[in-house]
Amino acid sequence: MVLRNGESSCSLQAVSVGDGPSWRANDLFGRVICAVMLGMLMLAGAGVGSVQAEDLKHPSDLLRVTNYPGGLAIAELSRWREATPEIKDIMIPSSADDSEQAALFYDSGSDKEKPLLMVLHSWSTDYLQNIDIPLGQFAIANDWVFIHPNFRGQNDGRPESTASDLAISDMQDALEYAREHAEIDESRIYLLGYSGGAMNALHLASRNPDVFAGVAAWVPVYDLVTWHQWNKARGEKYAGEIEQACGGEPTQGSSAFDECRKRSPSRYVPEVAGDIRILIAHGINDTTVPPEQALHAFNDLAKEEDRIPQEQIDQLMETRQVPDALRQRSANGSDEFPQFAEADADVLLYLKSGPTELVLFEGEHDMLYRPGLDWLSRQQR
Repeated sequence: MVLRNGESSCSLQAVSVGDGPSWRANDLFGRVICAVMLGMLMLAGAGVGSVQAEDLKHPSDLLRVTNYPGGLAIAELSRWREATPEIKDIMIPSSADDSEQAALFYDSGSDKEKPLLMVLHSWSTDYLQNIDIPLGQFAIANDWVFIHPNFRGQNDGRPESTASDLAISDMQDALEYAREHAEIDESRIYLLGYSGGAMNALHLASRNPDVFAGVAAWVPVYDLVTWHQWNKARGEKYAGEIEQACGGEPTQGSSAFDECRKRSPSRYVPEVAGDIRILIAHGINDTTVPPEQALHAFNDLAKEEDRIPQEQIDQLMETRQVPDALRQRSANGSDEFPQFAEADADVLLYLKSGPTELVLFEGEHDMLYRPGLDWLSRQQR
């Protein structure tokens, strides 16, 4: 790139620095001009790993999943057919056993290569989860391919559910089905999950670090052992479901402990730190999945110097406020994610380390539709 100003000129040479290009000028005046130009480019969204923001359509007026009529776990094919008649209810053969898994699938059939949006259902429901209908509507409106697999259904204590090898194989099968049955832009394959779906999104992403351009994980379950402890202390049903799936109470040294660790993203995610572009978002007042789960996920993905000290995590969990020392590190999340304010979920903390981003927002066990979709749309491998 060459910039000219009167008689002066500077040559800008792209060099690789971290997550994106940097620029090197050949003189002092050029460095000043280059700094201005680089700032303009960054504000415009230029850079490796991102694309210009699209003129996205959000056909649903709903802003957050907790406002979806009927509740979080309601699953109705009739509602999908009414709201998204273009989406097909399909069956995908399992590569792990003789079964088939149901899935919802949409492809416009257009010849152009299109982004793929893969959405994973949450803990207590299946692939017909109604709260994901706005995500399907988004895919249709923007001509994205959409797949919403069942992967052994809700996590109700059956050993074949709850991030089992069979469930993860089913997710992989669904991903490959979409790639084989539609014209996919392989540089724009996106993964999104909420709660238990975010847990499985972290699982699938950790096994495919070279596939997904972006992963949006909302209020994720990151470690089943500590989440079991959280739920057992509160008498929540999730503790019993974890015990049934893992073969007992996951006490230290037990086979159930080992099984829960095997089924937890925390076992695999550290191995792909720096290799996956991921947005982790969590409501600071969440009592279903405590925000410490998201903070530990961020720490395992972040560079060592960017990690959150445990004492600050403990303080946040005790007060449900961002400690001052941590807040001082926060970038301006309101500029990055204006849709949070639109949904009355102000950004309280925004951290970035390499390709990993963390947002703590004013809210509980929730997912905001628009910020995650817009963030995904800007990511590109």
